[in-house]
Amino acid sequence: MNQILLFILTNLLIANFAQASTLPFDPGPDGVRFSRKEITRIEKSLDSKIDKSSLLNLSDDETIELQNLKTILSAGKRAISWFEQVNNSRTSGNKMDLSGKGSSRGMPLTDPMKTNSLILFNTYNLFLANYSPLVTNIITSSDPFPINVPVADNEFIKTIRAIDVIYQHTIRWLGSKDSLSWYINRSLWDIRGYVFLKETVDLKNKLDQWNSLSDLEKNNFSKWLMSLCHNGDFEERECNDELSKAILRNRLYSFYQRFNFYGEAQYNSFFKIMATRPEISWNDSLTELHSPFLTPLRNDVKLWLSENIQDEWRGVGFNLKLDFLDTSDVSIPHIEFKPGVTAHVNDLAGDTIIMDGDYSINNYDQRWTIRHEYGHILGFIDCYLEFYDVNEKAMIYYEVDTDNLMCSRHGSLKPEHIEMLRENYKNKNSNK
Repeated sequence: MNQILLFILTNLLIANFAQASTLPFDPGPDGVRFSRKEITRIEKSLDSKIDKSSLLNLSDDETIELQNLKTILSAGKRAISWFEQVNNSRTSGNKMDLSGKGSSRGMPLTDPMKTNSLILFNTYNLFLANYSPLVTNIITSSDPFPINVPVADNEFIKTIRAIDVIYQHTIRWLGSKDSLSWYINRSLWDIRGYVFLKETVDLKNKLDQWNSLSDLEKNNFSKWLMSLCHNGDFEERECNDELSKAILRNRLYSFYQRFNFYGEAQYNSFFKIMATRPEISWNDSLTELHSPFLTPLRNDVKLWLSENIQDEWRGVGFNLKLDFLDTSDVSIPHIEFKPGVTAHVNDLAGDTIIMDGDYSINNYDQRWTIRHEYGHILGFIDCYLEFYDVNEKAMIYYEVDTDNLMCSRHGSLKPEHIEMLRENYKNKNSNK
């Protein structure tokens, strides 16, 4: 890869990672619950917009849109309250759990999640039509919650989980709407064009035979080729002009060869270590990566860190060892719990993992999150992407690799992670 381009991409991605923690809303990977503080803020903001609809000069359609979103939030909030109330009445061995590795699917780039107000409300209406009214009638009313659920536990969990997904996606959409210009700019990172073109059989022949292609094929190839040009951060007008010239001169494959470079560089950048920590190092045989970590005040947190991080970050001929240190030096990696925050690391290859203190460390969401966030300590970036598509008028979300721990809640550690660690971290006795 051209080293200048890699340098530019590296700095853009690091800046992008740092900016994410300062945005008004940081949604994180799909499937991880938002903090109660963030949910409350978004609910209050929605109520305020509805109350001030006349002062804000909102049209009737815009006001109805906000009311529909409030309807979803109300149902979702009641569903979770009911679920928690039922669980609180049960013994520890009989409680239900909404989380779990199989509770969410990956979002591949071939089938991305698309979100806007209309999509959300249509999905909500489908939910009401397809699940038991014994449950839906209660969560859409103001009736008291029965402690004894009216359906079997597995059906109850499935129903509450379904409305909770819609609820969380609605929170995600409302929070993101306030930063649409930022999300529009993020379309620069969209690498679907690169992937689809790379996977096209006999691509050169198809592009050379442009006039014989169907309208659908022409539309797809045009969209994908434009995406490659955008990956190079070229202006929309410039990309359109270049593509039009390539079509006119029957030089589309040359266009592809010219701009594919940018798409490939962008794609590869998702899986590289972009920054490293000086105190992390390999043993002599390069089989064990040692990572100093500040000893937590709570023994259960220390055990939880060991069990989850060390369990995830290991593979054939490799394991990561947390070396707990009793020191006042907070420049080495450590963990903090703060109520009402979205889990994050203070910087790429930073020193502070901040977790939401409102949730138990023992549920699946928290256990997956600490495994993922520790990847940022090591210097890996997020390889999921979310941006606003001005043509579709919707937020687009996908995971570049649904089997990858840094991309998806569905993912885990891959051999490529270990390869990157070996390339970027040195032996503790090395002078290099």
